[in-house]
Amino acid sequence: MTRYLLFSFPRSFSNLFISGVLACYGAFGLNAADLPAEKPLWKGKPGGAVIQFDKESIRHNKVSVLAPSGSNRVFSQVSEPSYSIHQAPEAIATGVGMVICPGGGYRDVWLDREGHDLAIWLQKQGITSLVLKYRTNYPVKESKPKYPWAEYLLAATADARRGIQILRDEAASLNLDPQKIGIGGFSAGGHLALSVALGLYADSNSETNLFRPAFAGLFYPWLREDLMADGVVEKRDDLPPMFFMNALDDPLTPARRCIEFFTRIHAKGVVSELHLFSKGSHGFDLGEGRGASVPLWKNSFVAWLTDSGFIE
Repeated sequence: MTRYLLFSFPRSFSNLFISGVLACYGAFGLNAADLPAEKPLWKGKPGGAVIQFDKESIRHNKVSVLAPSGSNRVFSQVSEPSYSIHQAPEAIATGVGMVICPGGGYRDVWLDREGHDLAIWLQKQGITSLVLKYRTNYPVKESKPKYPWAEYLLAATADARRGIQILRDEAASLNLDPQKIGIGGFSAGGHLALSVALGLYADSNSETNLFRPAFAGLFYPWLREDLMADGVVEKRDDLPPMFFMNALDDPLTPARRCIEFFTRIHAKGVVSELHLFSKGSHGFDLGEGRGASVPLWKNSFVAWLTDSGFIE
């Protein structure tokens, strides 16, 4: 049990103490320059539909002192997808790997808050992650998608399946078990991860059609109508184990949809788990600083991987 001692200090001392803590945190944190190299996702023509923007856009948002990456970049108009790998140290490697799909409504990719930050944390748990910067579907400052959804999602899911393929191809050098490579995603990235887990939007002309995840982590996922339609779950007998988490006060990706979807896969006997938190709203990423309970979701996810047999 963790115990906390409270002391009272003069304000000047308290300010000095807090500054010192933040300085120490920065000394051990990372920044974008320290993150693993970003590599092109595809060699040659990307799989799926053609997605083209004139120029990729990036904005740098305020960085939380609790962010492990020390960065908060948001990418838009992505037509050249890329990836970075956070390899777990060999001494603690569990053999588990995961493609992480950040959120952003398919308009943006919140690469650090919902990508690198989780990957850095999982790395310390012996899990290797591939952080995916997948193709997006909205021009900057426009409210309508550039491509029809069915066409666009052929490209986005091809990117996600390609991430799984890369981890499998490099499994030996990354100390991974090819049978323990899954996918996870936040918000729209959760929709992307679940689409791949359900075998949707598969490009019949791409070999990545064959790459299915061993498990799926769905973190306040955007459950669009295409995933909630009748028969999407019921007609499949090869669904991987799934972990869901959401906040009950989430106004954008309602928890009730997670409950409904979880009920349907549970009825089919899919190895699954659902965690709902009273506080968190939407986009709480690692949950640090958002309350006492919501930061525990990532520990529960690793515990679920253990209970499900992926981690010994």
